[in-house]
Amino acid sequence: MIIGIILGKSILVINLNEKNLMDVIYYYYYLFYKKIIKDSEPHLLTIIALSATEGFFLNIILEIILIFYKCTQTNGIIWMGIICLANLFNYFYFYKSKRAIKIVKEKPKFFSSNKISILLTFLFFIFFSASIIWGSILTKFLLKTYCN
Repeated sequence: MIIGIILGKSILVINLNEKNLMDVIYYYYYLFYKKIIKDSEPHLLTIIALSATEGFFLNIILEIILIFYKCTQTNGIIWMGIICLANLFNYFYFYKSKRAIKIVKEKPKFFSSNKISILLTFLFFIFFSASIIWGSILTKFLLKTYCN
């Protein structure tokens, strides 16, 4: 997987072909719920947490698109619907397809490093979870700027 980030006029490209990004993220979420929280159903909590963090970010993207094209925002029902859809998608993608079991057996890492994998997973979690905060600030700014 190649991730490109546009910085002004230049593009930063990060090549993560070594492992599937979401496989590594899933594995380290799983380890958190298995080893730290010591839950009896770590796969379930992993799917719920992963879906929530993805759903928060997807909701902010949808809010930004709606502001630019319709000058409106979504409501809580749509937010919950997107998170539920992310949950359903992740359930079929990871759990129903037995991909989650395969991931746990493979123990994927970024660049064969446990520390880098933990750091990138933590940054993923912080960035996507914080999208609730920075996203609401951004959408409020966009509404004021473009919809008056």
